[in-house]
Amino acid sequence: MIQSLVVSGMLFAATMLASSGALAKEWVFYVENKSDHSVLEFRTREEGEWSKNWISNRIEPGDKFEMDFGTSEGDCTIRTQITFSDGSKFDANVDYCKVTTLYLYEDKLRWD
Repeated sequence: MIQSLVVSGMLFAATMLASSGALAKEWVFYVENKSDHSVLEFRTREEGEWSKNWISNRIEPGDKFEMDFGTSEGDCTIRTQITFSDGSKFDANVDYCKVTTLYLYEDKLRWD
């Protein structure tokens, strides 16, 4: 099931990512929830601060959608935090220059 998703905070993230100066490929990728819980928050960290939540709707188990950070500039590796409906959360470094699909699990991220 593909969930319609409105991505919020694009300008904030684009500004933060562009400020780091390194060029990257265009950052459009898919996100797929492979966990047993809904994802409530998807945040990125730059300069010591977590972004606003990138998603406006829950990502239900099995959902897959396209995500676009709205920029192709910045550091490729970004700390990313995922929060689930059961209250659990984790964060990990993600190399968005290499991501085609980002898979979300209960305690880790994987991408291809």
